[in-house]
Amino acid sequence: MKTLKIAFSIIIIFIIIANITIVSANDITPGKIFGGAQNFLNSGTTENTVMDEDSFKNVSNVMYNILLAVGIVAAVIVGLIIGIKMMTGSSTQKAETKELLVPYIVGCVVIFGAFAIWKIVVEMLNATQ
Repeated sequence: MKTLKIAFSIIIIFIIIANITIVSANDITPGKIFGGAQNFLNSGTTENTVMDEDSFKNVSNVMYNILLAVGIVAAVIVGLIIGIKMMTGSSTQKAETKELLVPYIVGCVVIFGAFAIWKIVVEMLNATQ
């Protein structure tokens, strides 16, 4: 009896969801689809939609500097915590802390390597223009 109530509740929920998400057939007429697509294509050819390169460079530089600073701060804080654990821990804690050094170093290489790749790509793109 309880299983029947649960099954009935699930069926009712599916029916409600199906009624909410029904798509109207009037919205998918070929005229509206092709007209909307043509408007989208035409909007890309107007002169008002040209992206300002200087503002893009400024946003990219600001974002780069902020994320680099956050990466440096995070790396320094984690390095300090690992260093303090190494200095104050017992021999077993020191062994556990040494195991943390490999992921820490790999993480630092990944973070700063990603920033280096980002800077190289941005500089190469700026040089070609």
